[in-house]
Amino acid sequence: MCFTIDFPPALVLLTANDRAAHWGRRAAVTGGIRVAAATLARAARIPPSEQAWITVVLHPHNRRRLDPHNWGPSAKAAIDGLVDAAVLPDDDWRHLLGVTFLLGPTRPARQLALHITPVAAHHAAPAPSRTRKAPSPCPA
Repeated sequence: MCFTIDFPPALVLLTANDRAAHWGRRAAVTGGIRVAAATLARAARIPPSEQAWITVVLHPHNRRRLDPHNWGPSAKAAIDGLVDAAVLPDDDWRHLLGVTFLLGPTRPARQLALHITPVAAHHAAPAPSRTRKAPSPCPA
């Protein structure tokens, strides 16, 4: 089973290129993403899970070349929001087994989506492993 959270298109996102932005602006944007993720997860009634894989899908607003993992700071804030909503107990390696970044189809405005795939504890490796394969994202 997979759960999807689509963030609002108007939500301001952070990229790894925002390093030079003022700390106050970064903190405000991070807080907005975190609160949005927690609110959307609660509204979607995503049940708590001990472990999960997360696929972050960036839907661009144009067809320019870009790297989806550049939105890692936004993904980190969103995952922290999932912890706030008690979807995961923590975002450490014991609970968050992997984060994958994908480029989705274009939309009228840039938009971020999270696909949360809970993993049963007896299916997960007890320690970090380089051989585990990420699950495919939720079907569209």
